[in-house]
Amino acid sequence: MVTESAESTSKIWHSGPVLIVLILLALGVTVGVEGVGAIGAFLIAIIVALIARKKGSLRDMGFRAPDSWPRLLGTTILYGLVIQLLFLAVVEPVLGRFTGSPVDVSALDSVRGNFVPFLIWLGIGWGVGGFLEEFTFRGFVVGRVRWLLGSGSAATWFAVLIAAIPFGLAHAYQGVSGMITTGLTGFLLGAIYVLHRFNLWYAIFTHGFINTAGITAIYLDVDKGLGRLIFG
Repeated sequence: MVTESAESTSKIWHSGPVLIVLILLALGVTVGVEGVGAIGAFLIAIIVALIARKKGSLRDMGFRAPDSWPRLLGTTILYGLVIQLLFLAVVEPVLGRFTGSPVDVSALDSVRGNFVPFLIWLGIGWGVGGFLEEFTFRGFVVGRVRWLLGSGSAATWFAVLIAAIPFGLAHAYQGVSGMITTGLTGFLLGAIYVLHRFNLWYAIFTHGFINTAGITAIYLDVDKGLGRLIFG
C-alpha cells in the first residue's frame, strides 16, 4: 500500500519542472563529462525510477517480458548485425569522405588481435552500452519527454531525436563522423524501442549486438576493410 507521503514524493519527482531539470541534467552530464558521464546520467535515471514509483517505475520504462524471448533474440541479432555492417561498409566511409574525418576508434586499438581486451570491451559494450545507455537514453529520456509532451506520435519522435543528439555528442572522442554515426545509431535504437511497443529489452539487446559486431570486427581487424569493399 502506497502511503500519502510516498504519493507526495512521487508527485514531486514527476512534476513537469522537476522532470525537465532532471532530463537536462542527465543529458548535460552525459555530454559534459567525457567517458563516465553516462554513468552519472544513469544514476539520475535510476533514482527517478525508484523514487517516483508508479509513473517512473522500471516497468513503465519498458522492463517487461517480451511475448517470446527466442523471437526477441533472433530479431535483435538481425538488427544488430545489419545496422553495424551497414554503418561499417557504407555510412562511416561516406561520412569520412564528406567530413574529411573518418570515425576514430583508436580507443579500441588494444582490442585488435588481443583476446583479453576483446572480452573486456565486450563486457563494457553490453554493460555500459547495451544496458546502462539504453536505460538512460531510451527508457528515461524518451519515456519522460513523451510523458511531458503528451505521448502522441510527434512527441514520441521528438523524444527519440532529443535522446539521440546528446548520445552522439557524448562520443566526441570518435571525431565528427563518430558523433554523427553514433547519433544516427541512437535514433535507430529509439525507433526500435518505439516500434516494439516501448519494450526496452529490444533496444538493450540490439545495442549489445551492434557493439558485439563492431568490437568483433576490430578484434579481427576487418573494420576498415569493410568500407573499402564498396568505396575502394
